[in-house]
Amino acid sequence: MFWAVVFFLLIVSLLLLFRPEDKGQPHDEYFSTLSSKLPASVSGLPHIMVDLERVNHNLLQVREHLGDTTNIRVVAKSLPCPQLLRYILEQLGSNRLMVFHQPFLNQMLKQFPGCDFLLGKPFPIHLLESFYDQLDPAHRERIGQIQWLIDKQSRLEQYLLFARQNRLQLRVSIELNIGLHRGGVASPEQLAAMLTLIRANRDFLKLSGFMGYESHIAKAPFASMRINARIRAQETYDDYVTILRTDYPDLFRPDLCFNCAGSKTYQLYPLESRGAINDISIGSAFVQPMSFDLPTLQHHQPALFISTPVLKKQEGLTIPYLERLTHLLSWFNDNFRQTFFINGGWWKASPSPPGD
Repeated sequence: MFWAVVFFLLIVSLLLLFRPEDKGQPHDEYFSTLSSKLPASVSGLPHIMVDLERVNHNLLQVREHLGDTTNIRVVAKSLPCPQLLRYILEQLGSNRLMVFHQPFLNQMLKQFPGCDFLLGKPFPIHLLESFYDQLDPAHRERIGQIQWLIDKQSRLEQYLLFARQNRLQLRVSIELNIGLHRGGVASPEQLAAMLTLIRANRDFLKLSGFMGYESHIAKAPFASMRINARIRAQETYDDYVTILRTDYPDLFRPDLCFNCAGSKTYQLYPLESRGAINDISIGSAFVQPMSFDLPTLQHHQPALFISTPVLKKQEGLTIPYLERLTHLLSWFNDNFRQTFFINGGWWKASPSPPGD
């Protein structure tokens, strides 16, 4: 009996010793200010907020790393708000957009009539047909503002047939596999076959450039791996440009678009060491969501926030199948004494006020 009491007291002492501290706190000054700026009309609904001062800070970081910002291509899917896109384009002095979705492309071609559009992924032929069917006949000449991304020979042949049938000349940008291995040209022979087809069909196809994406670089666990992957990606890209310049000089022009990078890797391409690359894609880095908290973006500030209401508050924490432990959990951990149900889903974000 004595040892049982000792054992019980030992367990209780250990529980008290390792009992979690209360992490609940009020909003800090910054989030209190954000909360005060919410309009009354959004009461009861989730609401996206963008801090333009922090966006400006992030724009400054981009300028400091890249110098000339007129060759930055803003990624529309990461900033799906025309007003915000227009603001960022104006601040950069750029007229370049990257678009990933066919409905977005139709809408944005109307809203940004002076911009150059590069697709961020290849469209299956039925999406090209859908885009063209939805295009205002009075604005069909604007199809010349679009660089259609082509990842393989068969897709290029489909686009060629579409262009012939509709008596169009399509600008095509060839996707290069520079290490991510998600698709695109993976050998000089594949590139040569596509360039030969473009050369033979100049009335319907016009080479607009190359695109290589290398987001794998930012995910490398060690800095040395990031450096080596960056060097290999650059060398691969430059080798393909050399093939174009040397073997197809009639297709090479000074205004070709050689696009690369993304928010996670743009800082690896300062003006003096980007080789043939002359078009840099950036999107999420301007608002810095939490999933972009990476070493390559350590100087950026979060500028995008979700405000969501608490729908109800419940005392304690009740977990299915562990209902009988509810009181014990609430006693052991002060952070389990109240449960809040919010209007929202699985957002990749850190909450404010903080707590567990």
